[in-house]
Amino acid sequence: MKIRSSIIYPYLVASGCTLLKENGFDVEFLDCPTMNLGWDHVERSVDEAELVVLETRTPLFNYIMETCSKIKGLNAKIKTILYGDHVTALPNEALSNENVDYVVACGDYDVAVTELVKLLSKSPQRYFHFPLKENLDEIPFVDRELVPWNLYYEAWRHRKEFAWTMSMRGCNYPCTFCAWVGTMWCGRIRFRSPENVADEYEYMRNTYGITEVLDDADIFITKWGVNFAKEMISRGYGKKDILWAIQTHPNQITSLEDMKLLRRSGLFTVKLGVESLNQKTLDLIKKGTTVKQIERAIKILKEAGMIIHANLMVGFPWETKEDAYNTVKKIKELDPNQAQFSLLIPYPNTEIYEQALENNWFLIDPRNWDEFDARKPMLKMVDLDNEGIKKLYKDCWAKFYLDKRYIWNHIKKVRHLEGVMQLYHGFKSIYFGHMRAMDIE
Repeated sequence: MKIRSSIIYPYLVASGCTLLKENGFDVEFLDCPTMNLGWDHVERSVDEAELVVLETRTPLFNYIMETCSKIKGLNAKIKTILYGDHVTALPNEALSNENVDYVVACGDYDVAVTELVKLLSKSPQRYFHFPLKENLDEIPFVDRELVPWNLYYEAWRHRKEFAWTMSMRGCNYPCTFCAWVGTMWCGRIRFRSPENVADEYEYMRNTYGITEVLDDADIFITKWGVNFAKEMISRGYGKKDILWAIQTHPNQITSLEDMKLLRRSGLFTVKLGVESLNQKTLDLIKKGTTVKQIERAIKILKEAGMIIHANLMVGFPWETKEDAYNTVKKIKELDPNQAQFSLLIPYPNTEIYEQALENNWFLIDPRNWDEFDARKPMLKMVDLDNEGIKKLYKDCWAKFYLDKRYIWNHIKKVRHLEGVMQLYHGFKSIYFGHMRAMDIE
């Protein structure tokens, strides 16, 4: 049984569709796996279209190339545009394919694709680079009917009426594993105004009944968040009205007073980018934090009454088996509500990718993009082979979630049906979506 633990809303894709529609173009959005659409539906859509725009991420690159070929075979006159982190990092690889007409190299690809489509009648260059947009308030709210909001979810959600937004774009931490910070965001952060984001929350609530929101910004900046919390409170919203969640860096959690204010305005879940509790590893990946700062952040969030979701990685090539299992031990001691363990993926055009090439760390062909799908270890570890790393990955999940004390503490906290459903979704996500992920070939 294959279960998708979460289906993440494609916010920037949805924004691009919205912008194209608002500029007078007829737009159809297709997410075939999520919408249960077959190739027959794609064939009908392609036959009627003049242009197909495809997101291109590293593990899907070869598949997208095949798709472009099939699309051209159905309609030779159709134009193809590719965007995404992989083609932004390696545009010439896509442009060498005769079935690819244009590559958009830009973080704000929602804006860039729209600008390119406007220029198609003037035969622009195939490589289209567009500067980052300064005033994000000028971008309209996402059309959540064009890109259906209710097909997407997080495993840990508390309410069925759950949706995504994005209050800011970018990050200023130079983590060596990140495919977005340098490639897509140029190491910058730009913000929507707190009033603009609050308007979107109200619109989602009043139009669709959405009462839980995840802010999908790469890093949530607390200083901006304090102003947003005050705006929400001034409009009469609190923690019983609209729940919201963020993902952020531990160094953003420094003030209990600020976190209590955010909690009062509705902030409920904080996804914390911990990555490791090994200081050597934090330094080598340029995380820009210390174990003590991570411990302080979790302590503050607990005191503020937040649900803490800690994101961690396994498979660092300089770590020993003891180092890796020590991180699991420490995160259990810190006792966040949830933890997520991911295999380290050295995406192209990142510092960790170049280090892996130089140090012969790869366990796979570093140019076989099909292997970058998180279903198998990619890099060597000091004293663990391929099977040992697989066991490590599964053990991380098992040691955190299948601990009797952890299970009992969570059962004791259930007070209503929402809590029961969250436990159910959580178990399904952990056991089928994560622990068995590398069993799927």
